[in-house]
Amino acid sequence: MAREKGMGSLQLEKSGRWTMRVGIKGKRYSRSTRTTDREKAEKFLERFLSPLGLGSRRLPLADVWLEYVKSPDRRDLAPSTLNAKRLIWMEFARWMEHHHLEIGNLAEVTHEAIAEYLACIRAEVCASTYNARICVLREIFHVLAAKAGLVDDPWEGVRLHADDCHSRRELTLDEIERLMKAAAKAGVEWKRLFTIGIYTGLRLGDCCCLAWNSVNLERGVIQLIPTKTRKHAHGQPVTIPIHPQLLAELRGNGEHEKGMFVNPTLAEYYKKNKWRISHGLELIFKAAHIETSVKIEGRRTRTPEATFHSLRHTFVSSAANAGVPLPVVASIVGHSSTAMTRHYYHENEEMLRQAVAAIPSLDDLKGSKSGSKPSNSILQPPRSAQTVEQRLRQLEKLKRKSLISEEEYASTRSRILAEI
Repeated sequence: MAREKGMGSLQLEKSGRWTMRVGIKGKRYSRSTRTTDREKAEKFLERFLSPLGLGSRRLPLADVWLEYVKSPDRRDLAPSTLNAKRLIWMEFARWMEHHHLEIGNLAEVTHEAIAEYLACIRAEVCASTYNARICVLREIFHVLAAKAGLVDDPWEGVRLHADDCHSRRELTLDEIERLMKAAAKAGVEWKRLFTIGIYTGLRLGDCCCLAWNSVNLERGVIQLIPTKTRKHAHGQPVTIPIHPQLLAELRGNGEHEKGMFVNPTLAEYYKKNKWRISHGLELIFKAAHIETSVKIEGRRTRTPEATFHSLRHTFVSSAANAGVPLPVVASIVGHSSTAMTRHYYHENEEMLRQAVAAIPSLDDLKGSKSGSKPSNSILQPPRSAQTVEQRLRQLEKLKRKSLISEEEYASTRSRILAEI
């Protein structure tokens, strides 16, 4: 059997004549070329494929990624995002090579083969990862449809799954205290790293690589563009008031004029040997007796639950539960919308009621945001120091931004008015 690498193949029969074999819409077709000449048989195959819009437009799976990168129709992406898509495609191509050796070109990939692939990975990944792979692969097929000669879209009818992702949980005050003790034993920079994470809500990479030029000790603020949004056009700088405990930690460092990074050793680890950061965090959480992952039914591997990113969830939840409006929290942590902030907000109804009854004045909120009047603790609700009118106005804002229900609004308003 002679295999032609392309949309179709040619098979030499015992009679000496060549038979054409073609895959179209998931079905295989065979037709005799009535010739013993290989070159004439190839021309016959080409004439057969041309009316279908396929012809010589063949795109081997091994060349797909390079063609996608060169395509002017693809979106302009950051290098890290492009590499993440490359890994998804390479995994898909390897799976096809292992399970469907007869598929050599992009146009030969069938809906059935895709369904088989998705069924295989669905048992291994969560819904968000599953959906991300569908979106990436579908985009690659669409961008290269004309070049590969795709007649039908093999991804048509493929649906995304409902998101079943398991979010990182927030940490309790007791867990944070245990983490800080374990981090202090691990070293000065580890303690400083956790202090930054607790009182800024920054992600791990930004905490590790926090530079002194982003820290203004005189004004008491940290200003930077988060790494995650820096690659986007809409990436905006965030201004984070420095909590007194963090300010004392940074001033006690005494090295803010000697180096570029607040934690130079950890910054180097993060840039060159991230496994050292991961291993160090694992040891600290273990020393603090905090389980970092859980077993979820239906998943083959354990799912992360309490990690360094949990400090970000804790920061958002603590601020929101203390009565700070979500738009203010979103501006501090760098969320482009309050919808993402809600994902991090683990609502505690009792704390919310206490916060509504003790909402700080607008001047206090502005002072906290600018760094002039930082709160004593992000883990404690602020003390009340406002008039009834101010509390009612703030209550209206919480209702308008859907931070409290109608029942909570009515009951709290009645309680405030009863104090007059």
